[in-house]
Amino acid sequence: MDYKYDNGVELLLAHMNIEDIINAAETLYQLEQVEEEEEAGLSFEEEGLSQEEMDENEEAGDTEDSRSHQKDCVDGVGGVRYGTVTDLLAFVNLLSSMQAAALEHLPEEMGVLLNKTFMVAKKGRYKINMDVLLFPWKLTYKNPGPGLVPKGSFGKVHLAQDTTSRKRMACKLIPMENFKAADVEFQARYHHENIAELYGALLYDQNVHLFMEAGEGGSVLEKLDSCGPMREFEIIWVTKQVLRGLEYLHSHNVIHHDIKPSNIVLMSNKAVLVDFGLTVQMTEDMYIPRDLRGTEMYMSPELVLCRGHNTKVDIYSLGTTIIHMQTGSPPWVRRYPRTAYPSYLYIIHKQAPPLEDIAEDCSLAMRSFLERALERNPALRSSASELLKDEAINPPREDQPRCWSLDSALEEVTHTMLRQQSQHHDTTQESSLYSEDSGHMRRKGSLYIDLGALSGYCKLVTGPPTSEYG
Repeated sequence: MDYKYDNGVELLLAHMNIEDIINAAETLYQLEQVEEEEEAGLSFEEEGLSQEEMDENEEAGDTEDSRSHQKDCVDGVGGVRYGTVTDLLAFVNLLSSMQAAALEHLPEEMGVLLNKTFMVAKKGRYKINMDVLLFPWKLTYKNPGPGLVPKGSFGKVHLAQDTTSRKRMACKLIPMENFKAADVEFQARYHHENIAELYGALLYDQNVHLFMEAGEGGSVLEKLDSCGPMREFEIIWVTKQVLRGLEYLHSHNVIHHDIKPSNIVLMSNKAVLVDFGLTVQMTEDMYIPRDLRGTEMYMSPELVLCRGHNTKVDIYSLGTTIIHMQTGSPPWVRRYPRTAYPSYLYIIHKQAPPLEDIAEDCSLAMRSFLERALERNPALRSSASELLKDEAINPPREDQPRCWSLDSALEEVTHTMLRQQSQHHDTTQESSLYSEDSGHMRRKGSLYIDLGALSGYCKLVTGPPTSEYG
């Protein structure tokens, strides 16, 4: 999908920061609106209509347009409106069941928004590139000098910002032919601090736009790709965040089915789970799938057999994810190269768990934790609630002092960036896109990545996103 901001964006970025670009875009849209109003006013004046007559005509026009939309849409659903989770689920179910021919008769945009504070709709409209700006850019920030600065990326989603509330969001685009109601259902129904919050869904230009909580730090996979294997105090922090989210989901008999580094997104003071397209809710003690669900390198042995499983498959996937965080590679791939083994299903069935892939420098406590999480027999495998009490992720402060906050966890790696930020304090403070409604105050040494603060010395690489989260 082409956006009007793509043209000349490199020239803009060479002379302007993000704040300037957004302000310029807002000014242009305001001018367009003023010109449209003036033209409309002139046409009424030429006809000799009074202000009251103009108001009546405008109301009549709005009513006529509304009726036209309702006529074209199934069950009268049209335009953009605020609603409840029930309204949102009804909307996405309608979209997922629509035939391709019916889409041609829908309004230009339609959707349901859940958050009135962050997403400001105007007269049944929430227009892309007017009420909300989308930036299909990938953020890469590298240290201009020696050393390495952690890399964050919005390359797999669009970065969105509401022009009224100034709220930054992640916007996941799904073509209508690939959209399923399950992509939205569980994220809308279940609310927890370690599950990315869904703000609303919008159909525009044959694409479903899902607006959700933005992860300023990118995904764990992106961190691994840019910084290499994570250290144990970082792994402990991420693991505890994921376990809290899984404990909540499992308490509702919900199986995520796709726990892996790319589906764990880092924020300023927490990590959240994303991508609920494979999620199911068990109605019995065992869920018997009709097909494989998940990413095979992180699959548990019972999941591979397709004879029935429960929430313990997520615990096993978390264990394999920890191995990936330790070594920088998924389990199995170092011993069985992908080029020689196109599928790992048989290997998992015969050789799981992959205890040989655990990092050599892994502590005894973490190794014991992994053995509990990767237990082959799901009946003996520990639950999320049990693992949250494990000593490996609750170390004494004297043993792992940096585990207790995300700020200290990244202090060693980010000291160069912080020093440069202090040198350019005046410039970065003015250009910052930070706003109080984002909920997180900037703190020295934090993983929180403020886009405006980075714009002074970080290169923005243009280009459309390659895929969505996960």
